[in-house]
Amino acid sequence: MGRCVAALGLALLSGCADFVRYTDELVEPRTGRSFVVTGPASLGGLVGFVAGLPVDVVALPVTYPIYRSQAAEDPVGADPTSTMLFPSFALSRVGRLVLGAPFDVLEYGVYRAWRSPQGPGREDQEAFEILRDQETLQIYSVEPVLPRGAATRPAGG
Repeated sequence: MGRCVAALGLALLSGCADFVRYTDELVEPRTGRSFVVTGPASLGGLVGFVAGLPVDVVALPVTYPIYRSQAAEDPVGADPTSTMLFPSFALSRVGRLVLGAPFDVLEYGVYRAWRSPQGPGREDQEAFEILRDQETLQIYSVEPVLPRGAATRPAGG
């Protein structure tokens, strides 16, 4: 449980990317979190986003010129929703953290820390190896070492 609290503290202190990654993991069941964590985190994200909409309207005189300057520099890469709705996106992340993190710490201490890690099964491993072979073996060119028909001749004759 102490590792989870320490990881949360480091995520908050280390930067925005870790904060965004952690809040994304709070709502993803694929990360091993149950509905006990993903449900409140999703609700917190929704409440935070809706609460941020009035802030978006108030901040529009600031966010719209930022979007226009991004569009002038890179018209393809400029995203109006993420720029002009930035306060809602930020409050959504905060809502996920506020409602989801306590349940995440509790679930980790009670459940996830005590179960054994599950690796891929035999079928999953074989499928991965076949896919990996198909991806990598196609990039190598094949050049025969022996002349044609040399492999079919009997040895010594």
